[in-house]
Amino acid sequence: MFDFDQYARRIGLKDIDITSAGLTALQRAQLAAIAFESIDPFLGRVPSLQPADIWNQLVEKKRGGYCFQLNWLFGEALKHLGFEARPILGRVRMGAPVGGIRAHLAWIVTIGGEEWLADAGFGGPGPRDPVAIRPGEQLIGGMTFRLRDDTATGELVLEWQGPDGWFPLFGFDESPFTQTDLEGANQLCTVWAALPFRDNLMMSIRLPDADVALMNRGLRRSGAQGTKSLQIGSADELATSLRDLFGLDCEPETVARIWSRLDTPVRAAA
Repeated sequence: MFDFDQYARRIGLKDIDITSAGLTALQRAQLAAIAFESIDPFLGRVPSLQPADIWNQLVEKKRGGYCFQLNWLFGEALKHLGFEARPILGRVRMGAPVGGIRAHLAWIVTIGGEEWLADAGFGGPGPRDPVAIRPGEQLIGGMTFRLRDDTATGELVLEWQGPDGWFPLFGFDESPFTQTDLEGANQLCTVWAALPFRDNLMMSIRLPDADVALMNRGLRRSGAQGTKSLQIGSADELATSLRDLFGLDCEPETVARIWSRLDTPVRAAA
């Protein structure tokens, strides 16, 4: 199922060493080539977690996906290359003092006795590069991160130093989980109004020179030249943004459905 040569062409990278530099190059390349996007949950479809379906969507059809799909693909690349990697299932916080359900898939990679948190599927302001699992602040891509022990929950919490202080992104431990746990979290991400996927169109991609993010109609591009924000005003503008900024090959019918959904009032919380 996993064809590394085709995957390497998709992300524009090959000849990766089993080193921390190779791990960094792999994560950066996938983040820059395959967007985080929540189109399926936003349109009321449960994303498939079947390997063949993920491969078809992310590689063959040149769509994006969210963490369960993106980090499945990333994990297959890690295993193919010979990295020592094990999955973790974390709880997204995004500024909250505690996390929600266990619904964020990522990887811990061990290289030369040192462990790294590697993640090609976080849609928020996460690090471009793997984070060394050790105390202290780490400067990554012009942003400062740290891993903090949360004794109340028993989790390590990945935090970003934002303009208002430390901002918790997600926490994780190494509790075992099964495919059934992933499938259950996937279902909740699609139907539960307490989570953001059902009622919001969310996208992000980490281009080499900029971070681009979409929240419903609000588009933001941040880079060395500063941050530029605008509101998407038409289906044609949406189609152009999906193609040119996020690299998504979406059919016209899908774009039309997304635009129609953006014009629909948010449903009341269930």
